[in-house]
This record gives sequence, C-alpha cells and structure tokens, in this order.
Amino acid sequence: MANIQGAPNLTGQQALVIDPNSGMRQAIGAGLNDCGVTQIDYVSRLADAMARLGQTPYDIVLSEFDLGGGLDGVHLFEACHRHQLLKPSCVFMVVTGERRSSQVMSAAELAPDGYLLKPFSSADFVQRLMIALARKAQLRPIDEATRTGDYLAAIAACDAVQPQPDTLARAKGRLLTLLGEHVQARDFYREVLASRDAPWAMLGLARSQFALRQYDEAQLLYERVRTEHDLVIEAYDGLARTLQALGDAQGAQAVLADAVQRSPLVAQRQRALGRLALRNGERAVAEGALAQAVELARTAITRDPAVYSELARAQLANADVLGAQRTAAQVKRDFRHDEVALVVSDLIEGEAFAALKERDKAERSLTAARERLDAMADVPAGVLLELAHSCYARRDVESGERYVKHALRVRNDDAEVAGAVEALYHGIGRPELAAPLIQSANQDIVEVNNEAVRAANAGDYAGAAERFISALETLPGNLQVLLNAANALLVCVNKAGWDVRYMETAQQYLERARRLDPSNGKARQLQDAFRRTQRRYGVDAALLQNDAAPPAPSVDSKA
Repeated sequence: MANIQGAPNLTGQQALVIDPNSGMRQAIGAGLNDCGVTQIDYVSRLADAMARLGQTPYDIVLSEFDLGGGLDGVHLFEACHRHQLLKPSCVFMVVTGERRSSQVMSAAELAPDGYLLKPFSSADFVQRLMIALARKAQLRPIDEATRTGDYLAAIAACDAVQPQPDTLARAKGRLLTLLGEHVQARDFYREVLASRDAPWAMLGLARSQFALRQYDEAQLLYERVRTEHDLVIEAYDGLARTLQALGDAQGAQAVLADAVQRSPLVAQRQRALGRLALRNGERAVAEGALAQAVELARTAITRDPAVYSELARAQLANADVLGAQRTAAQVKRDFRHDEVALVVSDLIEGEAFAALKERDKAERSLTAARERLDAMADVPAGVLLELAHSCYARRDVESGERYVKHALRVRNDDAEVAGAVEALYHGIGRPELAAPLIQSANQDIVEVNNEAVRAANAGDYAGAAERFISALETLPGNLQVLLNAANALLVCVNKAGWDVRYMETAQQYLERARRLDPSNGKARQLQDAFRRTQRRYGVDAALLQNDAAPPAPSVDSKA
C-alpha cells in the first residue's frame, strides 16, 4: 500500500497484527507505517497472540478473521474481553474476506470496533482505522485508571463527560459489573433504558439482574434481546443460564443448542451444552459438545482440567471406554506437571477400569486420585464434584456428600456450581438432596460473616479479621471468605496501624482469590484497596516483602 495523503499521525502507538498469511501481515504493517506506527508486533498463531496481548497494552489490534483450526478473530476478541486483555481505548478490528453475517457477527454489547473487508486499498484501510480511533478517543482518559486497577477513578472519568456518549456509558456499565456492584449497575442500565432503547443496556441490565438472582426479570430481557437481535449470542448464553437457574434444564439446553449452531467456537458454550445434555440423558449430544469444549479449551488462557473428566463421563455413558482412556492420557499431556490434572487423570482411569470390571486397578486409581486431592489446597469446585460423581458411583455416599459439601463451600455463590450439584443428584435419582446441601453451605458462610460483622461493629477489627482467618481452616478455598478476610485485614490495618503480617496475609488471600476466579469484581476492588493502603503508609511491594516498618501516615483514608 502506497503512502497516502490524509493518513492520521499515530506515532508512538503500539500495534499487534495477527494473520497466518505473511503477505497480509506485511500489507497491514505497511498501512500502519503510513499512519506513523512503527512499534508493531506480528504473530501468525492464536496462542502467540494471546501471549502478546497478556504482556503489552496495545493501542491497535488487527486480526484476520480465519485463524485456522476452527478459531476466528471475533472469538479472539471475546476472549480478550473475558480476560481483560484490552485497555478501553484499544481499537480491535477484524480483517476478513467473509461477508456472511452468520460468520462475521456484530454483537450489540460486545463487538469489534470494525471490519476491514478484503481486498482493500490504502484509502480503505486509513478510513476504517480513523473511524474506529475517533470512536475510541473518548475512552483514553480511563486507560490509566484501569491499567493501575483504580476502577472507581475510571468510573469517575466516564461521569466527567456530560452528556455521556454511548461509548462511555457502555464502559461505565462494564466497569460497575467488573467491580461486582450489581445493584449500581442495574440502576444505571435502567436509567439508560429510560431515555433510549439500547440493546447493549438491555443485556447489561439482564446480567445485573441475574447476578442479583432476579431471574424472572433477567429471562424477559434476554428473550427480548434474542428475539430482536438474533446474532447477539451473549443473549443466548445468558438466557440458558437463567433458565437453568429457574430449573428448566431442557429449555436451557435447547437455547444453547441454537447458540452453538450459530457460534460453535467458544469452549464455555460447548461445555455448558455438554453438561446440560448429560444431565438430560442425551449422551451423544453431551459427548460431542464436551469433546469440542476440550479441544477449544486447549488454547484458552485459563483452563480447567475438570472438563476432561466431564468428557470421560459422557464417553463412558456411551460405553466408549477406549475414548475415556485416551482422554485420561490427553489431560496429562495438556497439563504437564499439574497436580489437579493428575487427580483428573487418575479419576478417569479409575472409572475406565471400573467399566472394564477390573476392580483392583479401579480402586488403586481412584484411591490415588482421592489422596492427591485431599493433600491439596484450593481445589477447583469442578474437580471436587467429579470426584463426588465417582464416589456415588461406588455407592460411597458419605465420601460423595463430603466432596459435594467441599465444592459448595469453595463456591457457595456460584450458580453454575449449584446447577452442577443439582445435576449430580438428579443423575443418581435423589434430586431432593441438592437444595438442603446448597442451603447449608450458604448458611455456613452467612454465620461466619455475621460473627465477623458483629466484631467489627463493636470496634474489634482485629477480632473480625481473625474470625475470617479461622474460618478458612474449615472453609478452605472459599472465594467469598478469602475476599472478606482480605477486606477485614485491610480495614484493620487502616484503622489500627501498619501490620506486616496482616498485609502479607491479605496479599496471599488476594492471590489465591485471583487463581480461583481471575475475573472476580470484588477481588479487583480489594487489590486496589491493597495498593492504596501501601501508598498511605509509604510502602511499596518490595519493602513489604522485606518486612519494612513504614513511616507514620500523613493522611486519613480507608481501605
């Protein structure tokens, strides 16, 4: 592409070009050079793109639609948002020769910033880039705030521009959701919808209502978006989750089957379909969906070995013992030196041996799985539930219930985990057992929280923190307690003065919480509070590691 007059001057901006074709990478790079962009990274594979995006805050990302292996640029964009890999003002454009709307979808809430249709000229390239950059320019003030984790400042930056354009309104809604402020997000989206009919705001309101367990309202909104905007696949996913929460597993499966026909290349969507099909007794559908989920998940940023065990259960339900054994070998290859994956592999091998009536080998493998798991901390709820399935299959009711309780204590506030527990007991013909266990787990957390709140209200901040620390001995790996404990420790430090042990413990809890749920909103808020507490006392991360004593604070602030 030749240099053209009128190209924007983008000197100093960083760009990433993702395309399997070296000639196309070169052509796009030349177009960026015409605009003054010299800091350009080039990759040809999705895995390399994800690695780069995790390291660099790019200003511009240009991705080919067809990335090979059934993967595409739109789903790369969705993954980037799911894992917060793009700063708000980053322009993400898809380069494609495809003109079929069923393949190149534009979601109302979550869509790339534009499509560059091949073949294109220099003028086409510059025009599309200028339009996208102009649309995103208003988001630059919130870049720095979000990069440092100060989401409250980012929201303030959105509010500083009045009247608030849709770009900033959408950003504010997403930020409130990221922070877990679902009541504020709900009220904000309602305010937007009172002035205009915005599909993205309907989706945001539905998400907030689901998070607040207002399922009937969420269902109506998701159904409306799906009817009026049938290519917005997020509405299908949300509707399926809502129907499952309402107890309509058949309806949820039908919605997901429709979504997968339209957009099959998302691991979580295939996994959700497979789980529902397995629960509903549709074994062939379950095996096909879970096999696709395993394949897609191999390139994901955060991977869960439990999906391999779910696939093996579907394979064994279809009498495909050899397939299950291959799945056991595959999980070890895909997760080398991972203790959780070894638990899953042992578990699958044990079930395969049991299907072959090789009882001694089955018991050895299942015992190995249980011993490995019992020695671990922060075990994912999905793996605990897979082991519970195995225990119930052996008629070891006591152990099965113990692992179910453990899973619920780990993620008592997770609707998917609750749904998986309900599916487990439905599968063994005892659906009435699920609700009391779920309620009991929630009650355990409520009692811990109430005790700590009473201590804090009485001014015993250290006592509140210690109650949470003690609770983690009986509720190991519970995300909610980890976050509440970190919060109590930070409040104690801000109220009573610097305490190295409390700060180090809070840091450990936040790191564990991020491993359990990388996208948790409250964890983001507390990470920001942790940094502000350090700044208040004049301590940086390196000094904290060295047990440094900070100077006395000069200002009063709260975590």
